[in-house]
Amino acid sequence: MKAKVLIERLELHAYHGWHPHEGEFGQPYTIDVELLTDVDRAAGSDHLSDTMDYGVIVETIKRIFTERRHKLVESAVVELARGLMTRFPAADEVRLRVLKLKPPIPERIAAVGVELRLTREEFARGA
Repeated sequence: MKAKVLIERLELHAYHGWHPHEGEFGQPYTIDVELLTDVDRAAGSDHLSDTMDYGVIVETIKRIFTERRHKLVESAVVELARGLMTRFPAADEVRLRVLKLKPPIPERIAAVGVELRLTREEFARGA
């Protein structure tokens, strides 16, 4: 049985961006994650070791998203998707939505960002 493991609106401070001040001061981001996986084993055992631990997912996202500076959100999102596929081999698909909450745009705007979907098959082909 397939199900989505969800992490919604994870708030992180990171230093991604094209402009020098973004690299110096950073800014807030929110990240939504969906990991598609088979939950039969976890549902049958009711044991944490048979599923994807939310805490481990969050720590993995935090490490990958903040350890290296990217000039473009697109680059950061692709690296995050690949990292999640590597760390969680039981994931058949990862969907990400990364929003930059304070973009350097003079108009009033809530956020800008990127959504990405990466399947296990695409990942195996090097996507």
